[in-house]
Amino acid sequence: MELQFRNNRITRERILGSIEGLTFDQLTKTPEGYNNSILWNFCHVAVTQHLLCFKLAGRDSIIPATLIEVYRKGTGSADIKTPKEDFEYFKSNYFKLIDLTEEEYKAGKLNEFNEYPTSYGVVLKNIEEAICFNNIHEGLHLGYLMAQKKLI
Repeated sequence: MELQFRNNRITRERILGSIEGLTFDQLTKTPEGYNNSILWNFCHVAVTQHLLCFKLAGRDSIIPATLIEVYRKGTGSADIKTPKEDFEYFKSNYFKLIDLTEEEYKAGKLNEFNEYPTSYGVVLKNIEEAICFNNIHEGLHLGYLMAQKKLI
């Protein structure tokens, strides 16, 4: 699983690199043809990783519930009420959330897992599958970010 956590960190580095230098207006703009802004995608990947690896393993979330409700699957840019504060929270915790997941995984605290059928068509049956799937999900959203950046 070490490779999976390393790949997760690399993807997050790429996400941060892709938004570097963007203005806040650019981060919060939803380009034509897209449902969400770059900011939403940026925050959504962190929330999803935490839900896949913590909630499905029966653990309490460290991400505030108010943020989860804004950035979870099925939400959108219209749900964002405090964009600057949200961005700062996730930016400062982007890698800490991966570190926490890795620590909890290595300590065996994520082994009780509730099976989950994703909207991607993959059924996650254990924490290892969730960690691997999360990397696919984050790569998908990195692609969205890169495409959106070209349009703003």
